[in-house]
Amino acid sequence: GIDLETKIRNQYGSDRFFKTILDRPKDYRNFEVLEGLIYLNLDDRKVLGIPDVVIQGRRARELVIDEAHSLLAHLGYSKTLAYLRDHVWWK
Repeated sequence: GIDLETKIRNQYGSDRFFKTILDRPKDYRNFEVLEGLIYLNLDDRKVLGIPDVVIQGRRARELVIDEAHSLLAHLGYSKTLAYLRDHVWWK
């Protein structure tokens, strides 16, 4: 397996959008960098920003979807989508 959180943290610089947030975090008030991870601040929660990058031959977003589906014990599309909406964000 892979440590997805570490891989995401290490790949932000390869995504043009997230790189600008890392370079000028004060210009992006809706985002927060915590321990090297970028979060979007929504009204009631923070969601993890997922860069548009390839990790070990697969898109990071694909890996996140697979991880969520497994974490939820394969409960299906709608529950996985709801979980993703509550925990991650991508452009």
